[in-house]
Parts: sequence; C-alpha cells; structure tokens
Amino acid sequence: MLKPPIILPIVPSRQWRLTQCCLLIGIAGLSYWVGGKPAGMAVAVVGGALVWRGYQRQPTGVLSLISTASLFYGRWLPCEQRPAENGQPLNDLKNKEYPVRCDYLGPWLIGLYVGKQRVWLWPDSAPSEQLREVRKLFHRPGRIVL
Repeated sequence: MLKPPIILPIVPSRQWRLTQCCLLIGIAGLSYWVGGKPAGMAVAVVGGALVWRGYQRQPTGVLSLISTASLFYGRWLPCEQRPAENGQPLNDLKNKEYPVRCDYLGPWLIGLYVGKQRVWLWPDSAPSEQLREVRKLFHRPGRIVL
C-alpha cells in the first residue's frame, strides 16, 4: 500500500540569507584588510549582488514527495500554480514527476535534487512536521534520526 505523499510548501529561507550575509561581511573585511578600501568595497558590492540574486532564485512552491519502494518521486508545483488559486486538488494537476535524490541529510539542513534542480530545505523554509517526515523518508538504517 502506498503511503500518502508528503506535501512541502517551500518558501525562501531567511536563515540562508543571514548566513550568506555574515560570510560576505567576513570576506569583505578580509579583503579590506589585505587589499584596502577599493578591494573591500568591490567585494561587498559584487558579493551583495550575488547574494541577492541567489536569494531571489531560491525555489518556492509546493513539493509533493511520493515513495515507491526504494524510489522517490516529486511533483513540483511553482507558486503561480498553487492548487488553492486554481481550485483544483494537487493530485489532479498535470505536472511532471521528477526523480528525487537526497544527498545531504543533516540535523538542520536537507539537500535534495528534484530532477536537475537543487533544493536546500532549511528549518524555516518549510513546516517542521513535514521536514521531520522528509528526514524519516530519506533515513538509512544505522543512522540517527533527529
């Protein structure tokens, strides 16, 4: 019997942005110390633009994870096509299934490949109960589940 799918509403993470900004400040401070004021300002401006671009490109939407034996599939539904806006249930939408692979499963962070797209699940990017279900789904025996 198939388990019901795990439905993850994913939003951009503020913790990711905070971490990237702290790293950028550290690198800009080091470049200022080594190369002077122009080097520090250049690193701060270029790095700030790259951090903002990365934050804007974080995937958002609804990810539905389905497990069949040892294979995992995901249906990705971007924000513009949410079921609540269309009035359709998630299973009735004609979206493509992608293979899902977990390559990092940590206590705070989960790294997934949904098809060719990289998705990092931070603690504040999805509800904690669904993140716990994802950890149980990708847990391998012999490892500690948090």
